[in-house]
Amino acid sequence: MHERERHRIILSEAATKPVVTISYLVELLDASEATIRRDVNFLHNEGKLRKVRGGAESLHPPTSTGLAGRPFAISQSINAKAKSRVAQAAAALCTEGESIIIGGGSTAFMMAEHIKHMQLDVMTNSFVIAEYLLREGNCNVTVPSGKIYREQNLILSPYPEDGSSQFYASKMFFGAQGVGNLGVMETDPQIVQGTTRLLGQAEQRILLIDSSKFTLSSSMITCSLAALDTVVTDQGVSNKSIKMIEASGCRLIIAGESSV
Repeated sequence: MHERERHRIILSEAATKPVVTISYLVELLDASEATIRRDVNFLHNEGKLRKVRGGAESLHPPTSTGLAGRPFAISQSINAKAKSRVAQAAAALCTEGESIIIGGGSTAFMMAEHIKHMQLDVMTNSFVIAEYLLREGNCNVTVPSGKIYREQNLILSPYPEDGSSQFYASKMFFGAQGVGNLGVMETDPQIVQGTTRLLGQAEQRILLIDSSKFTLSSSMITCSLAALDTVVTDQGVSNKSIKMIEASGCRLIIAGESSV
């Protein structure tokens, strides 16, 4: 990744967290600790963030009550090639005339490109997916009610009923912040709540994650691995993660492989 792109991501991460740690940035950017420390020092000297012990913080911490988690625009630029392959493999699981649900996230958004000319009934809580399919495709699109969170491009409601309970889907496709033995993890309770509602409306639950997500974690669990039917990931997935998924009873699809 180019230095300028690393700096952009570091500044974005610092703007959404009280403190962004060096270790977190090393994993996120797949760079050495020395490289990340050099980047933080440079941005500190440029007056763009404040270096603190073990990490960095924004000069102007956010005061709004937005969602925890990475902005959608930043997520799009991270592991984009792997996400594109995962999205294409996920789209191949759809058949004409189906009703499906697509959750938010950058991988799910890439999936929209591959289904836009199909005749599908789609519910999504992603504002950008809904807008894209309406503009470019043939799908019928339904969105739940709620507030639009600009940075993540998500539509979420704090209330028990958002309209999704009347929608039936044969499949739900969704992403996550991280995956581990305890399950599928997210960054914000409202994202967990919104995703859980939608999961309850689908017969099959299909998780879309690039292989880097197996090294990330969060404090909130959306669902257990056993609650999933299929996991779609890329060829960078480790043998340890493959065994974890298979032990849960999920079908594993590795995008780019001729057989699964």
